[in-house]
Amino acid sequence: MTDIDASGLPRYSRTGRGAPMLLIHGIGHRHQMWDPVIPILAEHFDTVSIDLPGFGESDPLGDGDAPTPARLADRVELVMDELGWSSAHLVGNSLGGWLSLELARRGRATSVCALMPAGLWRSTGGTARVRRQVLFSLWTNGSRLPGAGFLLRRSLLRTIGLFGLFGRPWRIPPTVAADDARNLATCDFDRTMAALEGTRFGGGADVDVPITVVFGGRDPLIRAAETDLGELPSLVAVVAHKHLGHVPTWDDPELVADLITGSTTTS
Repeated sequence: MTDIDASGLPRYSRTGRGAPMLLIHGIGHRHQMWDPVIPILAEHFDTVSIDLPGFGESDPLGDGDAPTPARLADRVELVMDELGWSSAHLVGNSLGGWLSLELARRGRATSVCALMPAGLWRSTGGTARVRRQVLFSLWTNGSRLPGAGFLLRRSLLRTIGLFGLFGRPWRIPPTVAADDARNLATCDFDRTMAALEGTRFGGGADVDVPITVVFGGRDPLIRAAETDLGELPSLVAVVAHKHLGHVPTWDDPELVADLITGSTTTS
């Protein structure tokens, strides 16, 4: 795997060969969330996993540029242009799913696999919004506590503290959990959350590439019953797996890789 730092662009890693595939993480995370599935995907795809602006090793957008979905998608498009990709199989988790749909709306997708996508909620308010705010507050404030990374190295504390964010948090290597906590504590989380406030995805009903939406039974943030697919094409494929949490790649890498690969041929 090669880490790429093109001047002025979000940082990304690239490996494998085959059709282009772009992997986009969610809010508060980093491109390493895809590490469990990349070895499988790289056997068939030229895979690029990106650090969104303000997360991982990518610089945040400037003070005058609120990190709205549209502006973040603009930056991802620049990476695609740098790679010479007019389109790619787009795979996104949470906010990354939202951005994948936005890029599909712009004609940059060959297919979309949206894992627990944000932006499709039925309402921008209500109890679901409050629940998301409370959970994110717990996770972000917990990551900022002194010694949080050290505590997450213990399997029991990792399981308790990260359950829901991950369906099977005990499967996450201790060093990965500690690094994830450090990223969450220092990233552009608050400003990005504020930029998402009161917004949702729209205008995707005419997208003419395969779209697969995946839900997890252990995900308290994005629930199928609270999701409105009306802004997507009528033939969108919907899949649910009861053991997956909001960030599913460590829960069952083989299953998630199969879902992603299958989404590239769904019609």
